[in-house]
Amino acid sequence: MSNNTKNDNESANRNAQVRWVTDPVSLDKLRITTGHDKAANELVPVILEALKADEKVIFAAGGESGTGKSEIAYLVREILEKQGVPTVEWSFDNAYVTSPEEREEKRAKDYDNNVGLNEMNRPKIEEVMFCFEQDRPVTVPIIIINEDGSRPIKEITLNMEAKKVLIFDGLYAALIGKIKTSESKATRIIAMNEKEFNLDAQKERGKEEVNEHRMKVLERECNAVRSLWPHVTHKISKNWEVTAYTHH
Repeated sequence: MSNNTKNDNESANRNAQVRWVTDPVSLDKLRITTGHDKAANELVPVILEALKADEKVIFAAGGESGTGKSEIAYLVREILEKQGVPTVEWSFDNAYVTSPEEREEKRAKDYDNNVGLNEMNRPKIEEVMFCFEQDRPVTVPIIIINEDGSRPIKEITLNMEAKKVLIFDGLYAALIGKIKTSESKATRIIAMNEKEFNLDAQKERGKEEVNEHRMKVLERECNAVRSLWPHVTHKISKNWEVTAYTHH
């Protein structure tokens, strides 16, 4: 077998293990691999077990940029829905206090003070969690990712009635471990990938140009993500295995 043929076969095998899907709300492109499938299929039984003890679960998939948060959240919801468990999902990509344009301007002026957990709209996150616990609808912003790079914001209403699992994903999704609601009726399961920032995954999904400014932002974002490990309940290993996280 020639080297070219061997390389072509290896490339075909890699591609066979990857599928692309588009998030129906945000239009975000998700690159799903067998690793994402493995982690999601291990997380679903954890959620189902929690539902035996409590009537509602809030599940959050967090982690550094390019480590598969959105893909895992998408798959967990897909699996649960197929098993007849009513879910609702809202990404932390929509939970910032400013628009994408305003956020980039502020970050460029002062990276150290304008990149991190303080960018999150905690009152809105708490409202979403509370409305889920109370079976009440809630209006939330959604950022649409267009092919031309524009990111308009629209509002949608999340129907919480009879939903059993609320799913969050995003860099700072583990932040829900620090947010209290007035009643806190739902069990919280917070999973984070131990893999570090993946530049190749960033480039392949093409969500944002990876330039010097973006790299400075990513460095500070990753530091903020790491600060949330004390709130994690389950770790996703580099081999996509899910285990209960032991806090040190």
